[in-house]
Amino acid sequence: MKDFLPPILLGFLALSFQIFLLREFSVHFYGNEITFGFILAAWLLWGGLGSIAASQLKYSPARFIRAYYLVILIFPACLVGLRLSRFLLNLLPGEITGIIPILVSSLLLALFVSFPLGILFVFNALFQKGNLYQVYLLESFGSSVAGLLVYFVLIPFFSNWHGAAIIGAIVCLAAFLTFGGKKQILFPLGILVLLALFCIFDFPSQKTYWKPFQLIKSKDSPYGKLQVIQTEEQISLYNNSLLDYTYPNLASSEESVHFALLQNPQVERVLLVGGGAGGSLAQILKYPRTEVDYVELDPEIIHMSFEFLPEKERKILKDKRVKIFYQDGRAFLEKTKEIYGMIILNLPEPATAQINRFYTKQFFLKAREKLNEQGVFSFRVPSAENYISPELQDFLSSLYHTLKEAFPVVEVVPGDMNVFLASSRPLTIKYEDLSHKIESLNLRNTYISPNLLFSRLNPLRVEMVKEKVLTGKKTINLDFSPISYFYNSVLWSTQFKGLERNVFSFFSSLRPFWLLDFPLILFILLLIILWLRKKKSSFFLVPLTVMGFTTIVAEIIVIVSFQILFGYLYRSIALLLTSFMFGLFLGSLRGKKRKRIEFGQLLLIQAGFLLLLLVQQFSLRMNPPEILFFLYLLALGFLGGDLFIVSNHLLLKEKKNYGLGYGLDLLGSFVGALAASSLLIPLVGLPHLLRYLFILNSFCFLFLIGGWKKNRME
Repeated sequence: MKDFLPPILLGFLALSFQIFLLREFSVHFYGNEITFGFILAAWLLWGGLGSIAASQLKYSPARFIRAYYLVILIFPACLVGLRLSRFLLNLLPGEITGIIPILVSSLLLALFVSFPLGILFVFNALFQKGNLYQVYLLESFGSSVAGLLVYFVLIPFFSNWHGAAIIGAIVCLAAFLTFGGKKQILFPLGILVLLALFCIFDFPSQKTYWKPFQLIKSKDSPYGKLQVIQTEEQISLYNNSLLDYTYPNLASSEESVHFALLQNPQVERVLLVGGGAGGSLAQILKYPRTEVDYVELDPEIIHMSFEFLPEKERKILKDKRVKIFYQDGRAFLEKTKEIYGMIILNLPEPATAQINRFYTKQFFLKAREKLNEQGVFSFRVPSAENYISPELQDFLSSLYHTLKEAFPVVEVVPGDMNVFLASSRPLTIKYEDLSHKIESLNLRNTYISPNLLFSRLNPLRVEMVKEKVLTGKKTINLDFSPISYFYNSVLWSTQFKGLERNVFSFFSSLRPFWLLDFPLILFILLLIILWLRKKKSSFFLVPLTVMGFTTIVAEIIVIVSFQILFGYLYRSIALLLTSFMFGLFLGSLRGKKRKRIEFGQLLLIQAGFLLLLLVQQFSLRMNPPEILFFLYLLALGFLGGDLFIVSNHLLLKEKKNYGLGYGLDLLGSFVGALAASSLLIPLVGLPHLLRYLFILNSFCFLFLIGGWKKNRME
């Protein structure tokens, strides 16, 4: 056990801390998947550099065990720093953060955690007397165990901070019982006390984060961190720092439903996706014939609403005309057999891939399919009342043209929030028509009223918005090419000065050649140079680096695809990462059990990657079940683990550097994670990116064939 436990504990620590860091970053940076790519990239960068730098450090058993204790102490400190970082960044609670602070935060936090973990990997190899394969195998096994524990036990029942403290306590006790003596008991006891204080500090630190606002409740659900803020008589519910609703907020609740319902006040069946507890349901029920199916993904949103909303709103949630479904809105629309007269999408703008999936051509077509002949579909997004910038124009135009792919009639209501209305029949947003309906129905509205609509629906203002959306870029937002998500990021970047705005503007203007073809040409030139140099180690290091790049990009594509199709990544990220790590364990076990390791085996494994990428490309055209995503990551990890063992075995025959192969694997992963998540996926789309990933691996395969022929000649 003393020989096997250290690498198992390394994997156990690494994956569990990575999961909790991903979830906490998602909380503080409003669930934006760019943060996932940044964290993974930074984690891999520093892990790779740590393993390369470890060769310069002096190894000793005492230093080895202290490194474990150090990581256990550092990680909670990093989470505290992340939570209180808004004071250093001079941000208000829930305020949109620039991309530069997100990237810098990722790099700093990963430096303190992943760099020592990279050193520990090499220390473990030295502890195992150079048995690198066994370290990789046991580390992968420890990661698999950690992922299952986090997914099935810690995420459902504990907050992220409490879960991280439990993981730290388990590793601390295991390390002490294996290596510690009675004379060293004070140090692990001190760590356990600090971890207990860390748990106690969880809610008070959240209250500090939300100052000057008053946080009255916080809860980590499987779908996100929910936080309730009270300001005098007003209650606001935030989900991963995105505002879910504020009560009372008559302007928002009236605007979200009345423009749609006034198109057909006699409608009987309405589907409301999200945002009902904040007052939208009450507005819908003003129409006496209407019954509502209200879909909300997270049951905790309704439970907390019952706890904090006034009695009259709780009665509305219990009204017999309202049916609440705890389900993903898109999955509900796919499965329901109901046909509605109205579908109202009451969600935030497509600021994340999870929300963007409700603004794609595929979703709009499904919404039209579930509407009757007179049905109306509606959503709203932030805009500007008097001036539409070029960035805002591209964003709004993308939504308009995507909506036109599904509905023949589309109208846009101007204002600080643009309300999009779509149908198969004529619609009206004329002031006279809507005012007449409001008066005939005796609707006692405050904001969607004849007095205020006169200015908002001024014909000149309506025409200005229509002209802007018609003349902007005619780009279609698709499930696997989420361009509106990118346009929203570009629009978001305009709120910041300098580098951030310039970066997004620069990349949004680039042609695909510079994003994919040019880097591929440089890679091919590098392969030619390495082949001409005839250095044997290159034929082992190149596939390791390409494998690191390929596995992380393919993994991110799987994660984003899962988010797009199923919409609950915050809950499932632990199990997805665990599937990959368990695949690494099985693959490294397969590599370790090979009786002979030869160059030709690299060719077979590389061919396996090509086949797997073809399978992934084909699966995107289908509607695969959830289990396929986990199986794919398992297979991807298996090939990666097998290649790691084979390549490193051949490499170590040439040079005894235990951190070089591991470091290049992680550095390749760093480049892939950074490029894919922040730029390539939204700009070129998942299918196109997969095709280039296949081409990249094909040239790596040809490079290995050349090396194999040279090896045989020798």
